[in-house]
Amino acid sequence: MRKTKIIATIGPPSIGLLTQMRKYVDVFRLNFAHGDPEQHKLYFDEIRHKAPDAAILVDLPGPKMRLGDFEGTIKLSRGQVVTFSKTGDGIPVIEDTFYKAVGQGSIVLLADSEIRLVVESVSPDRVTARVLNGGLITARKGINIPKVKLKTGLTQTDVSLLREASALGADAIGLSFVVDASEVDEARRIYPEGFMVAKIEKADALKSLADIVQRADAVMVARGDLGIEVGLERLPSVQDKVIQASRSAGKPVILATQVLESMVSNSSPTRAEVIDVANSVSKGVDSIMLSDETAAGQNPLAAVRYLDGIIRKAEQAAAPAPPVKTKDENDAMAYAAVNAALVAKAKVIVAHSRSGMTVARVSMFRPSAPVLALVESQKKLREGRFYWGVMPHLVEPTTEVSDVFEVSWKKALELELAKKGDKVVIVAGEPTARQGVTNLLGLHEI
Repeated sequence: MRKTKIIATIGPPSIGLLTQMRKYVDVFRLNFAHGDPEQHKLYFDEIRHKAPDAAILVDLPGPKMRLGDFEGTIKLSRGQVVTFSKTGDGIPVIEDTFYKAVGQGSIVLLADSEIRLVVESVSPDRVTARVLNGGLITARKGINIPKVKLKTGLTQTDVSLLREASALGADAIGLSFVVDASEVDEARRIYPEGFMVAKIEKADALKSLADIVQRADAVMVARGDLGIEVGLERLPSVQDKVIQASRSAGKPVILATQVLESMVSNSSPTRAEVIDVANSVSKGVDSIMLSDETAAGQNPLAAVRYLDGIIRKAEQAAAPAPPVKTKDENDAMAYAAVNAALVAKAKVIVAHSRSGMTVARVSMFRPSAPVLALVESQKKLREGRFYWGVMPHLVEPTTEVSDVFEVSWKKALELELAKKGDKVVIVAGEPTARQGVTNLLGLHEI
């Protein structure tokens, strides 16, 4: 069993490969910075049809400047003078913010800073710039201007897209450029059922990281813009800080951006990318996400296959992830379940949970045994796709403690996670207790 989960962004090259990709992918991501409502619904419905138990993460664009829409790719070469305009000639940028933010001599970064330009002239609807470092750009790519601060919080576009995602029934929402926990609360008021993923990609977010982590359901280390914000030299330590804060709080943490970037055009990853993935596994991240590799790349299926294989080998070789501390008696019960499974050499830990909290707590302690999560709703089943080491399965609601234990060991037997004579650890909350409590623990020999 692969314990670290895979998230794959869906785009034109991969939408027809969902059946093949589902073997490797736990969560499919739709980036609502691209496309229109018709395409969003088409992709959403196709995922639900081809991979009904997979989770769908909808990513909101956030307060970020972007290129406009155009067909195909544009190649920018070093020394070339290019024009950005609202009027249709040159490279389209329709946002007024861009023309107000730049001046002569300003540096403009495109495609996660891979492409650099210096501004030579500015007018209210036109900017000319000379290319310092070239490359290929596609529609809707992000624009960064160092030292320019944009307004934070949910934009009007975000609110509209969040309501669209809610109507579609998205399982999780990616909140871009979060700098304050109140932004998570605002999104939750609009879509209370959403599993909120706070994307850490602004330096200011680090000042309120603990609050953001506590209020979000999961956290993403979005290394593209974060690297620009904090500087590439600081990125490794900042990444570690976000991972540790998320793990300590028991919140799933997702690693994203340029994971297997070379596979956008190549058939295999670079050695450095393989090592980066393996190192991330050893840090204990819950999920690793592919972006352009599967949304726009030439080899989306090969990319998820490679990521699956790299993670599996890394998990076999990795030392246990750094331990986290228990915070209360509920954590203590989950920790006891993990230790009991280790000492008893149990084949599986069965976490029976209504709210999903017992599942989250057990996953937090990174057990060596697989975790079978028995949940009572499709919503909690799909949320379970974000948690390290968890195999979620749907069961009927129970009202008696004896039923919790019987359903648990029987499901482990049915799914061939254990056989007669094997031991299983069962951890849960009493059916009559309030949701979120973990207060039952048992060791059962089948």
